[in-house]
Amino acid sequence: VPGWWYVINPEKSLFFLFWVLIVNTGDMPAIFFLAGYFAPRSLEKRGRMLFLKEKALHIGIPWIVGVLAFAPLFAMATWRSLNLPLPETYMEFVRTIWLGPGYQQSHFWFLGVLMVFLIVFAAVGSPRAASGRSPLFWLAGWWGLSSAAFFLSSLYLHPDLWIRISHIYFQPARIVSYALAFYLGARAWRDGWFDGPRPGFGAIALSGLATVAGSWSVIFLAMNFPVKETLALKALHGMSHSFASLSIAVFFLFLCRALFDRPSPVWRTLSEASYGIYWLHQMILMPAVYLLIPWNLPIGIKFILALGGTYILCAFLTIHGLKKLPVLRRLF
Repeated sequence: VPGWWYVINPEKSLFFLFWVLIVNTGDMPAIFFLAGYFAPRSLEKRGRMLFLKEKALHIGIPWIVGVLAFAPLFAMATWRSLNLPLPETYMEFVRTIWLGPGYQQSHFWFLGVLMVFLIVFAAVGSPRAASGRSPLFWLAGWWGLSSAAFFLSSLYLHPDLWIRISHIYFQPARIVSYALAFYLGARAWRDGWFDGPRPGFGAIALSGLATVAGSWSVIFLAMNFPVKETLALKALHGMSHSFASLSIAVFFLFLCRALFDRPSPVWRTLSEASYGIYWLHQMILMPAVYLLIPWNLPIGIKFILALGGTYILCAFLTIHGLKKLPVLRRLF
């Protein structure tokens, strides 16, 4: 993991280094795609004002609470992992570090960016008619535009740089791909991409091969050219990152459609709890990883315990806490 990560296990693993590189590439486009997929139906059902009111309640308030109440704690964990001196009090840390050089929003940044997308979406409106074009056309367009945006950003800024504009916190190199993924989700709903039969073995295998190729390209460039100094390397980095993001997202969505798109009370319950699981996960995962560090266990076992335990506990807390308690159940 990067040196600034919240909790770092002292045991090194090349496999998990590759895992971090891959997961850090392809997860958010899929999430923004899904957010965009469900947005048009909600907007048409509720109308613009009620749509925005509900999104402010369900997205805006959890974002604000998460950033103000919990993000400074993650910033403090980062400061500790970097072995940097900490102020004597928490409030002094918030004032001098978190509101200054150590500002971050942890995983809650997604909610702030999503809120902006939803406001723009409500103002502009959803696609009114089916495009008549194949999904491959739109996916190829996403790859081309995302690659270009990533490349142009890398000419002036580091690809992993985070910036803050007003209260919105994001990575300039990736924000265009997220906006396009959100739009593609809305387009997928309007064009009925998922109205037909589930993807077959061929489609899943092809997207799996694309995922392997995209992941390999990301790992190869990261290991052999950690500093992309030439224009050619910057362009390759943009194309590689965008292709890996696209292929991983498509493979993930195909697998979910093939395996889980069927009537099931368990899947329905977990689906309804997914937002709460996302909101809670870092607050459970990071302490779990910290507690597992001194255990004399193989790093793979630690990974399974931390990941599985976090998911189970977050699902339990969401189903029996966030979705049941007064006030919280209105938000989640």
